Amino acid sequence: MRQLFIRSIAKILRQRRKMNLMDGVIPRSICMGMVVGFSPTIGLQMVICVVLSFLVNRFWRPHTFNVVIALIGSLVVNPLTMVPTYTLYYVLGCEFITCSAAMEFESAGHIETVLLNFGEGSLAILIGSLPFMVVGFPVGYWLGWLIERFLLRRAARKRERLVAMAKQRRENQTHGENQTHAAEVAR
Repeated sequence: MRQLFIRSIAKILRQRRKMNLMDGVIPRSICMGMVVGFSPTIGLQMVICVVLSFLVNRFWRPHTFNVVIALIGSLVVNPLTMVPTYTLYYVLGCEFITCSAAMEFESAGHIETVLLNFGEGSLAILIGSLPFMVVGFPVGYWLGWLIERFLLRRAARKRERLVAMAKQRRENQTHGENQTHAAEVAR
């Protein structure tokens, strides 16, 4: 899990370097990705992120979402965690509506079958996912905000180091010229 987190952060860092992202793009993108990731849309989460990013950036406000960062945010529910997550959605959804029979999900294919039948089970999963989607909104934004602040501080420190190195180089060059000038005067 830690390796996945580190790889995700590395991808965001590379994306930040590639594009001049405006303030707030990382938090908004991760937030949108997490909300879509928590939704019960098996196999469509990445497509939804791409389409939503395209539509919003194209027709509403440019540079609102970054597709790559949104896709990383949507990986909150992935094939490894899908079965327990959707089971939790179902159990939680059955608390809100009465389910006629308790189901146990053995595989992702079984979950997909339940969702495609549009029956009571899919309604329970949809209702059970809503609290996670609602919580994913502020949590995703907060995580994105932390990452964005980290990146901004990192860039500022790098600029400060470069400025200090340039000043040091200039001082060394001036000092060397002064010594050369003093040696010429002494001759």
